[in-house]
Amino acid sequence: MCGGRRGVYVNGVRKAVIFHRMDNLSIIRDAHQWLRWLTDRTMVAARTLNQQELQRAFPIGLESVIGTLRHLCGAEFIWIKVITGDSAAIFPSVEQLPTLDAIDAKWKSTRAEWDRFLSALTPAECERVIERLRDGTTYRQRVIDACMQLPTHALYHNAQISFIFRSMGKSLPDSSWILWSRQRG
Repeated sequence: MCGGRRGVYVNGVRKAVIFHRMDNLSIIRDAHQWLRWLTDRTMVAARTLNQQELQRAFPIGLESVIGTLRHLCGAEFIWIKVITGDSAAIFPSVEQLPTLDAIDAKWKSTRAEWDRFLSALTPAECERVIERLRDGTTYRQRVIDACMQLPTHALYHNAQISFIFRSMGKSLPDSSWILWSRQRG
């Protein structure tokens, strides 16, 4: 499908509908833009919590809001390292990411690496097989699968953070794909 406009009829009136090209590169880049929007909105909401709320343990996610955010940031770090050749990269420790400020700083540097990678991404690169060493086992997957793991992984954990927020009588902002798509135009 090519990007552009196509007409549809609503109540007998022709309306223009904008649609975007859906090739692998566009899907990956869009998914990563949405991922940043989602996690940025969650970080803003997390900054409204006090230390006790940030660290309050729940039997879901990575136990707490800050633990789950640390995990999401670590996942982005791990996958860019694996994709760019460091199959033995390890998650940043709690000591390395003790606060929201530390998580935010790590995300900024990690996302700069993602920006470089995504801007140079090609269809052939999407199909390249990479290896990830985890707990003594080597896993093999295509770059496209590793790239798409991050947004789907973040959605899963963001739902857990949403549950934690609701359990504390708070709420996260809507971070649905459709809202992001509408806001970007």
